[in-house]
Amino acid sequence: MKKKKICMVGDFSVGKTSLTQTFVNNVFSDKYLTTIGVKIDTAIIGDTKLIVWDVAGRDSLSPINSSYLVGAAGIVLVGDGTRENTIDDLSIIWDTVKNRIGEVPVVVALNKADLYDWSVSDQSYTFFSEQGWDVFSTSAKDGRNVEEMFQALVEKITN
Repeated sequence: MKKKKICMVGDFSVGKTSLTQTFVNNVFSDKYLTTIGVKIDTAIIGDTKLIVWDVAGRDSLSPINSSYLVGAAGIVLVGDGTRENTIDDLSIIWDTVKNRIGEVPVVVALNKADLYDWSVSDQSYTFFSEQGWDVFSTSAKDGRNVEEMFQALVEKITN
């Protein structure tokens, strides 16, 4: 069985932990708990054991700890589809990732698709498309596109 480390990265409160828990344990909680440092889970897709590193969120006062990124075979960039600034920040986060570990496969999770105040601009979709990234409108709450998003990343990192 192949083992592959992937990192979930994004701003605070975009749903990285919720997406991970929905995928790994099929559990969603409305309680918000800030991740301190990193939380590590595992899941199996086909013949690949994913080691999912849920990296603490980023904001203007606390950037991502890039040491957690070392060894990652792939990245899930997570933005909150109801907060455009968290989606705009994904290009800054990608620069941090790329500077630390180089080019690796990426998928984008635009999370909270179950909410009505969706605010993802056409410019954001165009930017992601230009990067060659697969984009998924996800919902950790109802499970929408969560498994598909992780599956797409596994396909990118194992091919």
